Amino acid sequence: MPKNILLVDDQTDILELMSDYLEAVNYTVHTASDAEGALRTIDKEEIDIILLDVMMPGDNGFTLCKKIRKFSMIPILFLTARESDNDRIRGLTIGGDDYISKSSSPAEVVARVNAIYRRQQHHLANKNEKCSKPSCVEIDHLSLEISILGKKVDMSIIEFKLFSYLYHNVGNVLSYDQILEKVWKDDFYDPQIIRVYIAKLREKLAEYDQLFQIKNVRTVGYRMLMVTQDEE
Repeated sequence: MPKNILLVDDQTDILELMSDYLEAVNYTVHTASDAEGALRTIDKEEIDIILLDVMMPGDNGFTLCKKIRKFSMIPILFLTARESDNDRIRGLTIGGDDYISKSSSPAEVVARVNAIYRRQQHHLANKNEKCSKPSCVEIDHLSLEISILGKKVDMSIIEFKLFSYLYHNVGNVLSYDQILEKVWKDDFYDPQIIRVYIAKLREKLAEYDQLFQIKNVRTVGYRMLMVTQDEE
């Protein structure tokens, strides 16, 4: 299984250096120089872990971390020159999994990345034992209610229909046209409305990110994946 890491830093030399070290230990490296590029990559790729700078043009690393945490629990390691205790505490408080100084050796950074990755894979393995389709999700089409691991998730009617359609087709790619026809019938023909509601679903399902995920299939549509299900 590929190990996908996203490096986010506006310094090209840092991206190149860390890419070399991480590729040497079999990571597939994706890079972005700002928050906007990072979010695009997360939407398109299966990212397992993020190495994130704090000081960047536009949204800084702290702001980006908070945005990511609204829809995903992908492990985030801050790699930054900001080394004050306040910065460290802030980074960990808003959702970071580790906080590493840029003065650290690349070998130490890789070791910390590996440690977080191992911990994440162990966590996923435990989740796999506890949740498999259809046992972890209950969909009541009469009351229009959805429960995940016994906990009710509040959804609008459109969100309910969209989630149900994706869930009942787990692993299958659903085109924009298929989703529009199933969820909106003849009311809308603009795929942008799907993106809006996918974003809402991802935010509501963020705490269950390690159970299943909604993935963008570029230029085609979306599909839902369970963590127990390997991509083909």
